[in-house]
Amino acid sequence: MGTRPILLVLCTIILVNQALPSKVTIDMPTKIEEGKEYTINCTVYEVAPLEYLTIYITRGGDIINNKSYEGPDVKDRQTVSHLYTFTARRRDNLMNFSCEAVLQLGSERHMAKSSEITVQTYTLPEAPVISVQEWIENGTIFIMECLVSNGFPPQDVRLNISIDDAPLDVIPVVTEEGTVKGRVRPTASYSLLGLKTIRCESYLFNLSNETTVNVYIYEPPAVSFSLSRNVTDLGENVTATCHITNKRPEPYGLSISVDGKEERREETSMLTHTFTASRRTLSLVVTCTAYIIENLGISRSLFQTLQIQYPPEFPESSCPLILPLVEGQTFSCQADGNPKPIVECGADGRYIKDRDIITRDMSGIYTCQATNQRGNVSKEINVTVQYKPMIPVLTVSTNAKITIGDPLNITCKSEGLPDPTYSWQIPNNAKVTYSADKSSVIIRTAAQTHSGTYICVARNQHGESSTKREVTVVSEMNIGLIIGVVICVVLTVAIVVAFWCILWKKERTESYEVTNLTQSQIPQNSGPTPESPANDASNV
Repeated sequence: MGTRPILLVLCTIILVNQALPSKVTIDMPTKIEEGKEYTINCTVYEVAPLEYLTIYITRGGDIINNKSYEGPDVKDRQTVSHLYTFTARRRDNLMNFSCEAVLQLGSERHMAKSSEITVQTYTLPEAPVISVQEWIENGTIFIMECLVSNGFPPQDVRLNISIDDAPLDVIPVVTEEGTVKGRVRPTASYSLLGLKTIRCESYLFNLSNETTVNVYIYEPPAVSFSLSRNVTDLGENVTATCHITNKRPEPYGLSISVDGKEERREETSMLTHTFTASRRTLSLVVTCTAYIIENLGISRSLFQTLQIQYPPEFPESSCPLILPLVEGQTFSCQADGNPKPIVECGADGRYIKDRDIITRDMSGIYTCQATNQRGNVSKEINVTVQYKPMIPVLTVSTNAKITIGDPLNITCKSEGLPDPTYSWQIPNNAKVTYSADKSSVIIRTAAQTHSGTYICVARNQHGESSTKREVTVVSEMNIGLIIGVVICVVLTVAIVVAFWCILWKKERTESYEVTNLTQSQIPQNSGPTPESPANDASNV
């Protein structure tokens, strides 16, 4: 009975010295800028004893920091705070932060939690980038773009675009890459001419950035251009006049070029230049170019064509003194002049016109005359007509039969210009020699192997022609045999003819004798007979 009151007193003392937190709070900003440090303040009110207290800081339910307290043994109730400093990151965006107090009393775990704070992380680390052409033509629609990269969260980025502080309507658009882009399409007007400032401003909560660029809105130069004449003779002077007609003065310049070569340039609104038509050419292109002095790439050019007239002339390149032609080609002797000259070439009463077909009989020395409205000129030319070799003529040194051991020459001759060269195709195994120009085949001692076909080919740069000849080489024995056969045939024919003649004469003699005998046996009677009436003679 004596111990029970003591235990009761001890329990009462312990209960009196333990107190669960009455409240837990968290204090931190709700908008945090990426990369900056922020402090979370967790406060636990009226808790005891402290040595059993642990404070946890959570983000999205995960513990990111904790604080446990150790002696001395404090029995009274305390209000304590725990501070935690962290660097804001994008992963913190829209996360719930809270503080939690845990009082571990023996096996009993008592917890108290603060309300949650949802934070929003933001950043605007880069200035806007403006994309726009530097020089803008008056009256045109141009595009301006303002880009903001790495702004977070991009959907909260706002943009303002202005020209010389005059705002333009822009609706930001977030790309798939997270870039915020604003685009406007204003029209350059006359009132905006000159140097202008384009400004793009980006805003995100309490952050802002801006970028400016200068553009020049210009009026392109308008030009009038004329020549003192458009047709001139060689050696005469011509004046070109170039004038800028823009109503609004701009820093313009002018240049005049002749046939692609700049001959005068000045920073002025009117420019004249006098030049001489000194070159033989059908025409010259004269150019007037107006440009903006501060930007030479912006210009406008007008062109005038000046025709130059001059008397004829025979260039060696188109009508040389020595004119080699090929049979079958067309004749051409061209004269330079403007207007185009008429060319006539003649020799010994015959004439060649341009594009006539050339034949070999047209070779000769011709006088060519070129005429136009500015004069005339003549020139002698030597026309040489070349042609391919004609069909060769083959001659053999003997027309008699060629026997073994006889000498033999076969000569080939062809006409062509240039003179043809010769080549041969001879029988296999035939041993021959050639003349120096290979126009002749020389056989010093004919043999049976020399029999066959000999082909001569005549060739020059314009073509070739060929012909052939059969050669037969026989032996002496064959000739005797042939002569004997011929003699036998002739003798046989003579004998047959003589025999026939004898028979024929004999038959004629016998016929004559029979006829005479018959007539002598007929009686001599002047009167008619019964078998032969007197009037029969008149009927014969």
